[in-house]
Amino acid sequence: MLRVLPVKQQEVQRLDPRKSAILKAVVRDYVATVEPVGSEALAQRYPLGVKPATVRNELARMTEMGYLIQPHPSAGRLPSTRGYRYYVEYLRSEVRRLRVERYLKRAPLQAGESLNELLESTLQTLAHASRHTAFATIAHDDQLRLLRCVITHCSTRRALMVAIFEHGYVENRLVELSHALNARTLERFQNVLSALLEGQTVRFLKAIPPDHTPPMESPAERETLGLFLKTMQDIAEEAADGELYYEGITYLLLQPEFQREAPRVESLMRLLEERKTLYRWLERNARPQVTVTIGEEHPLEALQPFSLVFARYYAGTRPSGVIGIVGPTRMDYDQAMPTVERMAQTLSAVLTQTLYS
Repeated sequence: MLRVLPVKQQEVQRLDPRKSAILKAVVRDYVATVEPVGSEALAQRYPLGVKPATVRNELARMTEMGYLIQPHPSAGRLPSTRGYRYYVEYLRSEVRRLRVERYLKRAPLQAGESLNELLESTLQTLAHASRHTAFATIAHDDQLRLLRCVITHCSTRRALMVAIFEHGYVENRLVELSHALNARTLERFQNVLSALLEGQTVRFLKAIPPDHTPPMESPAERETLGLFLKTMQDIAEEAADGELYYEGITYLLLQPEFQREAPRVESLMRLLEERKTLYRWLERNARPQVTVTIGEEHPLEALQPFSLVFARYYAGTRPSGVIGIVGPTRMDYDQAMPTVERMAQTLSAVLTQTLYS
């Protein structure tokens, strides 16, 4: 099993204004073209205020300092992990208009959906708006508490059990009953189950002690109660496991650098499918604010060709999971970071509304 190691961010020292302007131009040019850029092209395309020879000298110096890479002697430069880190920390620009706002206006997130349904629509919006693969976790543990248990009458032999946990996590199950029940009898079961289960932890719900089960009036009622308790145990088993979802893997496959290097994407796909390793890593490294991890900063080798931009989302004041995007290190951080921040805030607001409504 892989150990879950923290990110080790690249150390960067402040550059003088000229070097900063040239590095900013290199990053933006490479994000747009996916091609190393030389001094002549930089001097022509960007208002750097210096001659190509001066740009050439500065490029050479920043390559020695580890901010740029020169693939071979006759090539131009492209940013290194340290160069991208410097850009994220000091050079990023504020974006006036986010693409994600257009998507949210067209298809706003809806309060009242289950967390799984809400995450599905959220990830679709985030993937399409960012044009990167979007991911999210649902953070659970054995101490997760059941807030409400609702039994709804569907027919004489069918009932719907809805379990509402902390963090806005909602699960429901259709219960096939052995004995016919009317709405009035079902209400009595609702009261029994509410008193027995609400406020209990997932650990308790996975193995409800027999001495906590109240006596019922008839064998039929005991059997029906047993069905409801077994259904809750199944829900609790699922609720105890943290989950990882992702959407928009095609965006990753379409990136030019990964079309030439399929094994890199395959290693990420294996990590996404394995889920638990990446889930633990995200939970360990996520913060309330947007976190950016870049290339070689990742201890997991499968992540080193990529950058991740992610943040925690909440239900009320309780952390519910992590949401973010993964793409090439050549990512438009100016758009990516505020987009993830906006989606985390929107998801938190909708979850909080669902939790307290």
